[in-house]
Amino acid sequence: MKAISSILVVEDNPIALKTLATLLTALGVKTVCEAESAEAALGLLKTQKFSLILTDYRLGGMNGVQFIEQLRNEGNQTPVIVLSGAPDKTGVMRAATYNRVDFFGKPFRMDELSGAIERMAIA
Repeated sequence: MKAISSILVVEDNPIALKTLATLLTALGVKTVCEAESAEAALGLLKTQKFSLILTDYRLGGMNGVQFIEQLRNEGNQTPVIVLSGAPDKTGVMRAATYNRVDFFGKPFRMDELSGAIERMAIA
């Protein structure tokens, strides 16, 4: 995958988390790190940098939009793709105020997600 060397996947469903990590590795992403919550991801981001963050919208604790808000408040400008089966319009509008954030609906085809990832990498 062009220009993406590392992705942090944030997903509270362990099966979905492993599936996404496996698919991203198959697409050629060199480093895929996993976090089962936004809070765990924030901890990882204190010591590691990523080319992209892929997060679910609905997470236990902090949701995907709150996670983005926390990232941006801390000065982290890593591009973020939020995956969601049914995002609420208020959350989408809040997230849209931040740079380098995109929403991607579930279910999705892997080629569609791959294209979205590459677009975010060059944005």
